[in-house]
Amino acid sequence: MVLVIVWTLWLSGTAWCGTLQQNPPASTVKVTKVEPPNWWVGFTPGVMLLLAGQDLEATQVSCNLPTLRVSRTQATAGGKYLFVWLKIGADTRPGTAVCRITAPKGTTSFELPLAARVPTLGKFQGLSPDDVIYLIMPDRFANGDPANDEPAEAPGSHDRSKPRAYHGGDLRGVQNHLAYLKELGVTTLWLTPVVKNGATQDYHGYGAVDLYAVDPHLGSLKEYQSLVVAAHKAKMKILFDAVPNHVGPLNPWVANPPLPDWFHGTKQHHLDSFSPLKGTFYGNPSGQAAMNDPFESLIDPHAPEWMKRNLTEGWFFGILPDMNTENPLVEEYLLQNSLWWAESSGLDGYRVDTFPYVGRKFWSYWHAGLRRIYPNLTTIGEVFHPDPSVTAFFVGGVRRYDGIDSGLSTVFDFPMFFSLRDVLLRNAPVGRIADVLRHDALYPRLDLLVPFFANHDVPRFASAEGSSAAKLKLAFGLTLTMRGVPEIYYGDEIGMPGGGDPDNRRDFPGGWTGDANDAFTQSGRTREQQEIFSYVQELLRVRHEHAALRGGQLWHLTSDESAYVFLRELEDERVVAAFNNADKTKELRIPLNGIPMQKAAALSMLLGGAKAELAGSELHISMPAQSLSIFLVN
Repeated sequence: MVLVIVWTLWLSGTAWCGTLQQNPPASTVKVTKVEPPNWWVGFTPGVMLLLAGQDLEATQVSCNLPTLRVSRTQATAGGKYLFVWLKIGADTRPGTAVCRITAPKGTTSFELPLAARVPTLGKFQGLSPDDVIYLIMPDRFANGDPANDEPAEAPGSHDRSKPRAYHGGDLRGVQNHLAYLKELGVTTLWLTPVVKNGATQDYHGYGAVDLYAVDPHLGSLKEYQSLVVAAHKAKMKILFDAVPNHVGPLNPWVANPPLPDWFHGTKQHHLDSFSPLKGTFYGNPSGQAAMNDPFESLIDPHAPEWMKRNLTEGWFFGILPDMNTENPLVEEYLLQNSLWWAESSGLDGYRVDTFPYVGRKFWSYWHAGLRRIYPNLTTIGEVFHPDPSVTAFFVGGVRRYDGIDSGLSTVFDFPMFFSLRDVLLRNAPVGRIADVLRHDALYPRLDLLVPFFANHDVPRFASAEGSSAAKLKLAFGLTLTMRGVPEIYYGDEIGMPGGGDPDNRRDFPGGWTGDANDAFTQSGRTREQQEIFSYVQELLRVRHEHAALRGGQLWHLTSDESAYVFLRELEDERVVAAFNNADKTKELRIPLNGIPMQKAAALSMLLGGAKAELAGSELHISMPAQSLSIFLVN
């Protein structure tokens, strides 16, 4: 803008007229952040950019590469954000695009690096029944780089004496101990979220303030990429923990959302995630403490929307801002974010947090977008519920009553988790296990179901009332011999203690310089730790060596108050597992008529202390107290 001022001067009695040209005011248009920060050629036909800054009410946006075309823009929040839809021509070459923004208050530019895709061989592998998942909370596993313990931007955040502060574990610490994990026998690492979080108490990763950055306490994007490469080199896989449901309360979007409906509600006015329904609505006893939210309403074709809204639109625990995944721009942002993490790192699958709390149309859209590029990626949903008819509803491969296929590969087997704990810790009838298994036909991909007995959200098994070293071994024995892809929580293989959150997230002994003992090494483990480690290692070895334990059909042989015996069968291998939860020896005579092993000649011991023999058309088994034994059928 040029300001022309006309004035008159009287000088020496002479009138003089002239003009003064004033320089245009400095531009106030600024771009402070570009999301995604980079993209790839030959990857997607276009990309939706979210720019943050000031006075971004663009009248024109253009880029310096002729193969890039801005198809649309949308300024929001008084110019604090600008959405830019960029079409990427098929003949675009790698390089850095420089795009210029023209707005009423000036001009500015931003850059978008466009890289060539790297070869995909050995990446994006997905899971198979051969895999065993190991869950790690990076901040509590091992400190590989003390320099990042307390980043300059987070003073006072590191204190190992405080259970809700950062303790210094990081990505380099995980990479440094891949050999330990390989020795144990696991094949897949699930790390809790590595994205940047906002508060000291968000050491766990579930309070994101930046979905495109690694938390500086954990390291850098380069170190995450290095971990994935190292894991793949060691023939191991990596699961990324994705949280499309919510972000952290300190996320800058909370004060200034890109759109008025970017979230469900606002910080001042929102629903919480607690259902308005009482447990008695679906027949649970009154007065009983709720172990989970009533997801029954989400799978109920007769439930009106008001019964479901708190679950799908409420802020988690009333605190964590709930993303409005019904908004198409939020949908696209979250899909692109997942594509970016996959392409940036070569990860092999996603563990998906709080799965039922997100609308099913979003999951269908998200999975379709992922699978267009990565058809083999496995996604595992968290559905914290004891009823298999509820958990199975959320798995993809089937259109449910709402006409939607979620696309989800599989879920964690929470029904088996609840049953195992009830059986082992509270002496519930062992037949509860068979009761969960009888629902297995509900799952389209049973071979990918994820059984487990512990994770980062529940008290450690070793510290639970009713637990013992023998019971812990039984928990491992059942989890690692049943169908599906088992999951182990870090430290359980050495019997780590811990109560409820955050005590269940203690530091792994030996992960820090100066620790009293180093449980990453045999010499550093106590006798009790080594006993459990050796047992788990042996179980995993037997599982690895016998395909029937990984992918065989499961057949019930017998089940009662204190025992469960089952067969895993492949065409060329059959294995029997015998479980006794009683505190005394259990003798069983099992008829074999009509059972796939009725023509067996003999059984040979693979693991455990039971004795078994074939007597005509019967299997006779003598099982020691509180034991699990495995036999190969010859």
